[in-house]
Amino acid sequence: SGLGLERIFKEIIKLYCADHSLVFIVGCTDNEQAYFILELIADGIDPPPRVVTTDILSNERRELYLQGGIFFVTSRILTVDMLTFRVPIELISGLLVYRAHRITDSSPESFILRLYREKNKHGFIKGFSDSSIDFSKGYNQLELVMKNLFLKNLYLYPRFQATIRNTFDKSAPDVIELQIPMTSSMIEIELSLRNLINICLQDLKQSTTYLDNDILNTDNVILTTFDRLIYIQLQPVWNQISFRTKQIINDIKTLRLFILYLTQYDCVTFYNAIYSVYQNERLYGNKSKSINSSQASTGNWLLLPAAETLLMVSKARVFGEPPKKKKLQQQQEQQQQQQTQQDDGVNVEQPVTKPKLEENPKWKVVADVLDEIRKKDNFPELGSPCVLIVCADDRACSQLKQYLTIGGHEMLEHLLELTLHPTLANESNESKNSTEKDKKKKHTSTTKKSINGIELDDIEGGYVINDFSDMSVVLYPFSGNIDNHFVLGKILLKYRPRYVILHDASLTFVRQLEVFKATNIDHPLRVYFLLYSNSIEEQRYLLSVKKEKDAFENLIREKATMVIPEERDGRCEDNPLLSRDATPANQMAYGTVIDTRKGGLLSETVRAKVIVDMREFRSELPSLIYKRGIDIEPVTLEVGDYILTPEICVERKSVSDLIESLNNGRLYTQALQMTRFYKRPILLIEFNQNHVFHLTNKNGISNDFNSNDITSKLALLTMHFPKLRILWCPSPHASAELFEDLK
Repeated sequence: SGLGLERIFKEIIKLYCADHSLVFIVGCTDNEQAYFILELIADGIDPPPRVVTTDILSNERRELYLQGGIFFVTSRILTVDMLTFRVPIELISGLLVYRAHRITDSSPESFILRLYREKNKHGFIKGFSDSSIDFSKGYNQLELVMKNLFLKNLYLYPRFQATIRNTFDKSAPDVIELQIPMTSSMIEIELSLRNLINICLQDLKQSTTYLDNDILNTDNVILTTFDRLIYIQLQPVWNQISFRTKQIINDIKTLRLFILYLTQYDCVTFYNAIYSVYQNERLYGNKSKSINSSQASTGNWLLLPAAETLLMVSKARVFGEPPKKKKLQQQQEQQQQQQTQQDDGVNVEQPVTKPKLEENPKWKVVADVLDEIRKKDNFPELGSPCVLIVCADDRACSQLKQYLTIGGHEMLEHLLELTLHPTLANESNESKNSTEKDKKKKHTSTTKKSINGIELDDIEGGYVINDFSDMSVVLYPFSGNIDNHFVLGKILLKYRPRYVILHDASLTFVRQLEVFKATNIDHPLRVYFLLYSNSIEEQRYLLSVKKEKDAFENLIREKATMVIPEERDGRCEDNPLLSRDATPANQMAYGTVIDTRKGGLLSETVRAKVIVDMREFRSELPSLIYKRGIDIEPVTLEVGDYILTPEICVERKSVSDLIESLNNGRLYTQALQMTRFYKRPILLIEFNQNHVFHLTNKNGISNDFNSNDITSKLALLTMHFPKLRILWCPSPHASAELFEDLK
């Protein structure tokens, strides 16, 4: 990740941007489509790839495909167009699959590839991915993905590959790693958080046996993938887990969030986060609980000594350490003397105790680095330098900008004022913001900074500091709502910064910097890498590097031992991967089906057909029906989702959709229409075995009707519509098998 997969994919697209070829691109998001089109237009590609959406009518899409070229298309549209023969499948030059690690046996992309290979044996298929960790999850994941893609060749390019390593070594940027020591209070807080997490992990091991103990260690907890690991293992049995286990999992999430807050944000924000948990416990928690209690609104870790240390030290970072007993006695004596003097008529000035407001150590280092760049620019002939500062998220960028513009103490005092007096602070903020906006409008209308002849406008999702006269500073987060991975690459290419400050560690962005320097060898680049020494932040970064390296080494070993069949690419006629016969092997004889009811006489098989609603192609079921040898005809249906026979109509509902349609009454109207037009209306309720659900509460089914109970509403539905049949299926595979039996 970060080695420039988008650059390689863009070059591949360039090869097929011609009218004499017909190429489809699947697997791209809207942001990725816009990025590739803009980049290709900037490179002078004419015509660029076209985007096929539902706004284009079906007949127009057919004419568009016959013109040739390269198309971005969603999986649903391409599947429907292939099944209705709007796409000349035999004329397709090839398919490009982006983010190939998402391909599964029943995904829409896999269905497209199957339809393509059945009728086109000469076209190409190319898959691309930059997520090696996703291929190491599960058993034999790499081979399964290659099987679904009909691919025989695998190319691996890790960071330690010889060509890549030699290229980066020749043009390595000037990296200065700054190991920043944490303050004594931050060290104490981090130690308390470690102790609390270890205690929660021990409680989690004792409270449930559904979790693999290998993942319950501190190394996995500090990684961002820990929540997903827990979710995957516990989701199938979530209703069987005790309340205490769920509470411990929630506590670990909270403590992991505190670890991020400690290194990324200021002391006031961190204290507010800690204090809000205690305040929530005080208001809504069970006051009579003990440490071993199994019923608690918030975690039991709040009663531990480490939690008390966490609260006291985080409070001391803001307000200062509480005075000791001797100092308290001295203060009381001074107050008594001042009171007597006031009674005698003597004016005494009250000493004002100022809060401590401990600053984030990284802020001071960033300011020092900027001063060093301003004083000692090694390339003054290139003009005023551009400095890019990359933080973890938008909030960290905003706080760092305030620190560099108004100062750390003023910013923390402002945050403390917001905390202590939110209403007064909001009123003063509105007046300040209005005056500042007026000043900015006047200022920006007359002066605008430029870098290398390019005007430095406000960057979407980032910040620009114009307070420095002799250099320009851009702040941008590497994680957020928009696709920051592409935007950071654009910023590097557009503004070409000579100095980059990594406020927070990001493995992907480090690789992006290496690629930028390797493709711009003559451009000077110095990178300041800021890390807290001997901290969880440093440990997390090193673990992410190690985890990716281990994943690639496993892929290399799997590639060396992988046995790939000759017919894997799907080009031969009798390919078992393209077989649509779901008949068991014990019922097969020389490639034909034996009908035992006719004394073993051979019977001709007739291809069945199912009419499927257009909107259903977002699900997995149409692909699985097609694999079982049943033809599919996509039609926009007004009643039902699947029509199996002229008499059988099926309305498919997932559990969430079932609950929603029962609550808003939509299912009643759907059942009314099905019973009016079909003799055998069916409601198919499809759930996932890996996702737990239950329709009843712990008290079981009651004889009394309850308007909020799902079972009561289902009972009413069957009473109103006696012809309606309800079928339950544990998975889409079972639904496809059931449809075949009904046919």
